[in-house]
Amino acid sequence: MKVERLNNLDPSWDIAQQWEALVRANQASGFMQSLAWADFKRRQGMRYLHLGLKDGEDLVGGAIFYTSHHNKGAGFFMAPEGPVLPWHDKSRAQEGLSLLLKSAESSTSTFDTMAVRIEPRVLFPGPVTFADFGRAPVDLVPRETLYLNIDGSAEDILRAMHPKARYNIGLSHRRGVIVKEDNSPESIRRFYSILQEAASRDQFLIEPFKFFTTLWDSLATTGMVKLLFAEYEGETLGALMLVSYGQRSTYLYGGITNKKRNLMAGYALQWAAITEAKSAGSFIYDFYGYDQFMAPKNSYARFSRFKSQFGGQPIRFVGAHDHYFLDRLADVVVRAVNELDLTGMRT
Repeated sequence: MKVERLNNLDPSWDIAQQWEALVRANQASGFMQSLAWADFKRRQGMRYLHLGLKDGEDLVGGAIFYTSHHNKGAGFFMAPEGPVLPWHDKSRAQEGLSLLLKSAESSTSTFDTMAVRIEPRVLFPGPVTFADFGRAPVDLVPRETLYLNIDGSAEDILRAMHPKARYNIGLSHRRGVIVKEDNSPESIRRFYSILQEAASRDQFLIEPFKFFTTLWDSLATTGMVKLLFAEYEGETLGALMLVSYGQRSTYLYGGITNKKRNLMAGYALQWAAITEAKSAGSFIYDFYGYDQFMAPKNSYARFSRFKSQFGGQPIRFVGAHDHYFLDRLADVVVRAVNELDLTGMRT
């Protein structure tokens, strides 16, 4: 295998389409390794390094590493849902990972980085030993989530749910709640206002409005992202953002308002999203963050009680892992010591 730089691919190019097909087919990867997500991060003001692994003329792996413009030598190359490797084949995965690390290391001066942080969706404990890596202090994506298999019929999916979920889906429908898709330019502001209301009530943090408009500008034209709104007699009761990519659809963001909570709009939204995910060709519906033990201190505990009613299988990944380039790390330490000495001399 050999490494090839793939930065700034036009989506219409054959190599770009090969990359998208490779990522979509890899169960340990996802939309955060897509070209659309790379465009989103670029619009956010980040740089990225896109490396492809080739076996002869065939593209067989790679990674999109994101990093800041303002690293001051101490930045990280970060690959959420990556690298894209044949993780089921330990020897080839190790070979590919080693090649990617060497190539990333050769770019540390250009990007002012000193380490790599990876987080493929490899199940814990994983077939590959991350021998040259240490467990990262924080994860790039939720380490634990809930996967709902939606490969069967609608009847099969409903039958596997907790009776309360089935009942509330039916109740919401009987009481006249309808779910509509709205992908107009104005829809993102409508969505954000609902998310703000839910965040204030349930006390969770959300990104600034600019984050969502930038995300929408990058992903909406690809058809990857859709906004669903639950309504009752013209009044909006809730909203959900669904990202569909490859064999998996992800419930990325959502919330309900404080109005008419008895109409169970949240259940109607989830069922509509699951139905839409099936229509998109997905086999898995990812609830994106879950704590099967519902520990009080876990930020997903409260939401996990709701998510658990829809059935599914708790999934735990290996989590984020860091690899430091020792020469670059030494440079950062020396620079920090020198800056402290200079500060002491000035005082």
